[in-house]
Amino acid sequence: MSDGSEPVADHEILYRRIPVASGFYDPHVDPNPSPLSFRPTQLDTTGLSLSRAKYKSLEQAGRGREGKQYFVAVLRAGELRRLGMEIVPRPLDDDPGHCEIAELTFANRKSMPFAEWQALLAEQLCLRVEGPFPRDLE
Repeated sequence: MSDGSEPVADHEILYRRIPVASGFYDPHVDPNPSPLSFRPTQLDTTGLSLSRAKYKSLEQAGRGREGKQYFVAVLRAGELRRLGMEIVPRPLDDDPGHCEIAELTFANRKSMPFAEWQALLAEQLCLRVEGPFPRDLE
């Protein structure tokens, strides 16, 4: 397996973690996550963080802060690209499968095209949502 710096292929599955406590996804209310599930945090300075399935399992993608639970939204890279979203590999020391949607950053989170993309990610591009996954799955 490579170091994660190779381009993200169109067929690749990507994961976006959604904190249960955020209330951004409730399968009893809506099968789709809220567009807010795809809103960058202050840590997303170069793009919205995702994980590549070729580097981690769904359960591993669902791990986060200790004591917290997460859902995981499942996406396909090629579908995002068809709508103009650039997916950039940004491997981290502890996460070679880290990648980002380059256009969706914390700095531009209030722009109009950004809000449209959030809605598309949640309502049309999200294949399914799995979980919740607790932090302590090892």
